[in-house]
Amino acid sequence: MLRLTKVSYNFGSNWALKNISFTLHKGDFLFLTGPSGAGKTTLLRLLYGALPLTRGLAQVAGFQLKGLHRRQLPQLRRQIGVVFQDFKILPLRTAFDNVALALEVRGTPQQLVERRVRAVLRALELEDKAHVQCEKLSGGEQQRVAIARSVVINPQLILADEPTGNLDPELSTRLMDVFKQFHTFGTTIIMATHSPDIVHSQPEAKVLHLEHGGIAAASFPLDEVEGVPEEWL
Repeated sequence: MLRLTKVSYNFGSNWALKNISFTLHKGDFLFLTGPSGAGKTTLLRLLYGALPLTRGLAQVAGFQLKGLHRRQLPQLRRQIGVVFQDFKILPLRTAFDNVALALEVRGTPQQLVERRVRAVLRALELEDKAHVQCEKLSGGEQQRVAIARSVVINPQLILADEPTGNLDPELSTRLMDVFKQFHTFGTTIIMATHSPDIVHSQPEAKVLHLEHGGIAAASFPLDEVEGVPEEWL
């Protein structure tokens, strides 16, 4: 499903990621932990193709990210559901329309769109907000709309950056139940979080702890990389 080999990324002189190597298999659940600035969001953005991979190799959902052509990005992103901290929802569209858009751009029949969107909104306790413009929703409700949009496409891989950050404990628990349901059906999930309670809620998950852009600790064996070409480093 996903393999990273000596992945590094820099913003000018600042190395946000340094020599990241690990493998995930289909159906794995991985928590990315670490302090702010450790590189969690940068790593997620690389996996989604929002940042170009310039050092190292990364294979995600069957796509090799090194040298990935721009026209291949939509194909990659059809396999990935993404929940980032800034939501990226359309404020003047309703909650239903925001979630439905993820299916409509894929050419999903309207009857199926209706059924799947309502099911996901119900699971996230947003059914009564379906026809409310997103600019009128609270921050927590907007976060749940973003999550609904990411999971409604039944992605192979879900990338979630602090998805419970704006939610109270009860809604955080319900949200984790939604992620667990997708995980049960074989979806691979990578979730960045600061919350020990969230990590403890999924005891069988793998944990990768980042500090200063590098891997400080891992709860699973990491790949041993040998013979890496000098130009990757």
